[in-house]
Parts: sequence; structure tokens; C-alpha cells
Amino acid sequence: MKRSGRTLSVVLTLVGGSASAQFVDAPSDPAPDLETVYYDWVRDDGVLAGGRTELVIDRGVYPTPGVAGVQLIGTFAESDALPNRVDVVFVGDGYTAGELGLYAVQADSFADEFFSYEPFTSYRPLFQVHRVDVVSNESGVDNDPSRGINRDTALDMAYWCNNTERLLCVNVGKAYSYAATAPYLDVVVAIANSSKYGGAGYPSSDLATAAAGNGAAVDIVIHELGHALGDLADEYTYGGPTNYTGPEPSAPNASVYDSTTMHSLQRKWYRWIGTSMSGFDNPVSTYEGCNYSVNGIYRPSNNSMMRALNRPFNLPSAEALIVQIYRLVDVIDAHAPQSPAPPADSSLWVDPVDPLTGTIEIGWTLNGAPVGDGSATLDLAPLGARAGDVVRATVVDATPWVRNETDRANHMTHTVQWTLGQVACPADLTGEGDVNVNDFFEFLSLYQAGDVRADFVPGGGINTIDFFAFLAAYQQGC
Repeated sequence: MKRSGRTLSVVLTLVGGSASAQFVDAPSDPAPDLETVYYDWVRDDGVLAGGRTELVIDRGVYPTPGVAGVQLIGTFAESDALPNRVDVVFVGDGYTAGELGLYAVQADSFADEFFSYEPFTSYRPLFQVHRVDVVSNESGVDNDPSRGINRDTALDMAYWCNNTERLLCVNVGKAYSYAATAPYLDVVVAIANSSKYGGAGYPSSDLATAAAGNGAAVDIVIHELGHALGDLADEYTYGGPTNYTGPEPSAPNASVYDSTTMHSLQRKWYRWIGTSMSGFDNPVSTYEGCNYSVNGIYRPSNNSMMRALNRPFNLPSAEALIVQIYRLVDVIDAHAPQSPAPPADSSLWVDPVDPLTGTIEIGWTLNGAPVGDGSATLDLAPLGARAGDVVRATVVDATPWVRNETDRANHMTHTVQWTLGQVACPADLTGEGDVNVNDFFEFLSLYQAGDVRADFVPGGGINTIDFFAFLAAYQQGC
């Protein structure tokens, strides 16, 4: 779990037929609690509707019989699991042993289509997806197609939770327990082997559910991940009071302020007002109607993914999602040397993550002064660095899709620092591994050119003191 203070989990549960797997009873007293859960569906007229409700959440730790395997799927570039990624884990509910092939096809399709919308498309290399093959005793989920139908499944997925037909809930403790069999876990997506429209987003649990056999299932998951990953509000106007009278919502895409007031107070998405960018729902302003109410509350764009399926996100929502991605992923994948005190003639490098935006910037400093050409590698030898000098590499994602510079500094920027140590063989100016006449002539050439590498005694410029200091090092050898 990489996100400070919470775990990002999306559980994909699929419902299947019968199998012989045996399941152990739940812990005797798993200490349930309450969580506000979002649910959504498409009405007969094609409009997205839904609401929020409180569910009792079981967060117990369960045994995981019936795990037939764990597969890395939908990976953009890597063949092996990496620690520095947003780790999405799919778990299926209601799939018998004979239906795991169907589950694999559906989960793999989800893993690919999930990246159909920005910012997920461009940030796909920062994600990693695993599929946990979970065997259920029976096929399908509870209350499908109608109430009163019960099935023996691994994750206890069901419609009609809290008397809401399309609210497809899951046992959170069981979903987490199965998802935790993957090597890394940030996001758990639970899809059910059902064609009935339904889904849910659990923001506090970072979990989402959807029906795998429904044509809108992928968009449902993306919408629910807007809740679970980005803490976004629903932007449609159904399910609540006509006139909103509550306080300013915490969600980044809902506000009681119109554009004039928002800009004046510098609240929420004031930086984005009037902006349009390709790939998003444009233009950004304040559109009345949001968070289940028609009046008195505003959304950032006319018709985004949080208002209707098969729609792009708006820019304030995309910004929130990107920042949350970087709460889980460090902008630097690796760096070397690992030693905090490499020799002063070392070659240093950083390996940033690689979003498709092409917006990663690298800056190097030597004792606070900029050096290098912005590449991932810095060769110290030509710079005349010495023991005790401080080198820093700062990597930042400078994407224009984020305008909150505080968030960029706190979550999208990372600096690596080295305090340089002694050079093992300072007179070996040619890098041949020993000291010989070639190094002597190299020093003369550098000395005559006034090159900093000939400044063997810091301070006072390049003069005869440096010449004699080099001779002493030359006589000492390696």
C-alpha cells in the first residue's frame, strides 16, 4: 500500500457457475463499520442517475481458497511486476472453475479498455494490472436477475444492497483478501459475472464494482474509479433535492461558487475557468447542476464522465486524478549510484517514470549551480567536482494538465542528492585505470586551457599551486 493514510483498491468481481472449492467461514467478529458508497445506473431515457448511501463494511481478513492463479495483464511496457506503479488488481466473483476462461477474457478486456480516456491513456505506463483468478462454487451473484436469488460465491457480490436494485455491493474484506494475493496492491476492481447494469464506488475503501457482462461495464468502472481514485463527485442532477443548500463539497469537481465568485476567492477550479484542451470535456466554467441537485451547486463542464458515460473527464477532474496517481507513484523509478557519497568523478543517473505526455523534466545542480543538459545522466569528471560537493537531480512532471503548483511540488517532484566523496585516483585524468605519461600530458593540456579539471587546489584559480598538487598526485599513482 503506497498511498499515505489510505489504500487505493478497486475490486473487479465476476459471477460464475458451480465449482468444488471449499470456503472457510468468516472471522467470528470482523468489526464492521459504515462507509458512504456511490452507485450509478443509466435510466431508460439514457440519462445517468444514482446517489449515495451508507453501507456496513466488513474489513475482516479472510482465507483465500480457490485462487487458481495470479496473472500480470494489460501491462504497457514491462514484463515483470514493478513496485513503483499504481497497482490495479482485478478479482472475479461468481466464476466457477469452468468459467475462468470467460473471466480472463472479460478482465483482460477491462484492463485494456480502462485506458480509453485521458488522463488514463497518457498515464498508462504508470499503471500495472493483475488478475486474480478466483473460483466460486456457483455462477452468478445474489439477487440477479431478481430479489431472493442467493448464490454461493467467493466475494458475496449482490444487487439490491440497501434496497437499491442497481447498487452492486461486495464483501470488502473478502475482496481485499483475494486481491492481496497479487504481488502489489493499490486498486482492487471487482466485477461480477452478470449482464445486469450495476456498480458501486467505495471512496474510503478505494474499491469499485461493475457487472462484467454489461455493455457499459468498462465505463461504469472508469466512472466509479473517478469516485474511488479521484474522490470526484457525481455531476448529474438526479437523486437529491432540487435546490442544494449544503456547505461547499470536499470533492474537487463540485462547488457552490459560480465562476465570478470562484475566481475572486481563488477556490476549486478557478485556474481552469475559460480553458479548453483536446481530449477533455470543454470548456471549463461553472455549470449549474451537480451532486444530485439542479440549483445552487456547480460542475466544471457541461457533460463529463462524472455526469454521463462514454464521455471524457473535464480538466479539473483529470488534474485531481493525476495528483492522486502521483500520491502512489514516485516520479523517479530508480537512481544510481545508490551510495550517498560517490567519488567526485562518478557518472550519476536517474530513471524517471515515462508518461506518454512527454512532460518529464530533469534538472541537475552542482553546489546549487545548474549543470548538465537536462538528460538523465550527468558525468561529473568534466565538471571538476571535488569531495564534499553536493549534486542534486530534480525530476518533475511539468504536465499542463496540472495547474496547482503546490500539488506539483508536493506530489509530482522528487530530488535525489549526493555529497561527493574522494576520487580514488585523482591523477588518472584519462580514465585508463592507472597513472602514466598520458595523464601528465592531459593535465598540461587542461592547465593551458584553464579547464576546471586542472584546478587541483580549490580556490585561487588555476596556477602553479595546482601544477605541484598534480605532480604530488601523479607520483602517488593509483
